[in-house]
Amino acid sequence: MNRSQPVPAAGGQLEGTLALPLLLAGLGLASLAGNLLLLAGLGQELRRGRGSPLHAGLLHLCAADLLLLLLCAPLRLAAACRRAWPLGALLCRASDWLLHGFLLAKSLALAAVGRARLQQLGGPGRPRGRPPPLLLLLPLLWLPALGLPLPLLLFTRLEPGPDGPRCLFQPPPGAAAAAFMRVFGAAYPLLALLLPAAFTAGCYWRALRARGPPPPGPGTRRLLGLSLLVHAAWLPEWGLWLWGRHGGTRPPPALAGLAQAALFLPGALSPALLLLLRARRGGAGAAERSQPPPEPPAAGKVLPDVQHFWQNRRSAAAGEESDPRPWEHQDTP
Repeated sequence: MNRSQPVPAAGGQLEGTLALPLLLAGLGLASLAGNLLLLAGLGQELRRGRGSPLHAGLLHLCAADLLLLLLCAPLRLAAACRRAWPLGALLCRASDWLLHGFLLAKSLALAAVGRARLQQLGGPGRPRGRPPPLLLLLPLLWLPALGLPLPLLLFTRLEPGPDGPRCLFQPPPGAAAAAFMRVFGAAYPLLALLLPAAFTAGCYWRALRARGPPPPGPGTRRLLGLSLLVHAAWLPEWGLWLWGRHGGTRPPPALAGLAQAALFLPGALSPALLLLLRARRGGAGAAERSQPPPEPPAAGKVLPDVQHFWQNRRSAAAGEESDPRPWEHQDTP
């Protein structure tokens, strides 16, 4: 991969348009409200002592969505709507690094949720093991998520341009840097996108093939749909990333706008999907608790001796009631 030409670090420019800011504002408000509500529900489950690796994975997914919204949406919007970078050199260096770090954290959290769901169902021919501690997922998810895109932090800088300073990804010159960037350009999409997506899909495939108890149920399919939504929403951003490193020209504004909106779309939809799944689980549990106690077994299912005893009692009672001269069978005082 030839890195002699600098690459814009934040996609195409959409200056002069109001559609993208309004769309991002709507998605941001929906994502903020939904993720805070989901975070409160998951925290309540943990306080009740119902924590599990599945809850831990969902907590990390919720945290990554909130960080993506609060730290990356303003930077991404500022970069997309103006030709010049207005936020200084420090935020220029950190903008794409934080964005890719939070997106990678979401991918790894979805992989953790898929693995936890597979362990919850047991998997085909796989016994259930002791779940790991909840805090163990913190370094396992966030260290690789923030460490893998470190070249985006190290090689992004603020450079002067004809319309003002521009935030560019430009590695230093030299054969060693060029060789490193060739390896990074080939390995980074594989490690950040393809491997987590393949691992998550494999976990859900095995979970759907599991033969309970408990059965996979619709919750597994909804979690699989959530994973597919998140990974599909990252594809336009990857298109911009690859375009900037192989295309050599500025990407079209339509692709840039689609990438901006798609990044924050799962954050607005996934809390509603997870809250709906949690509400249906609670409704099903409440319905089971409110069911009346089971009726006594039918006569055909009673043991033969017990059935014969009750038939004789019923016949004797019916005979006494239908006797036309009951006093003749009574003892005289």
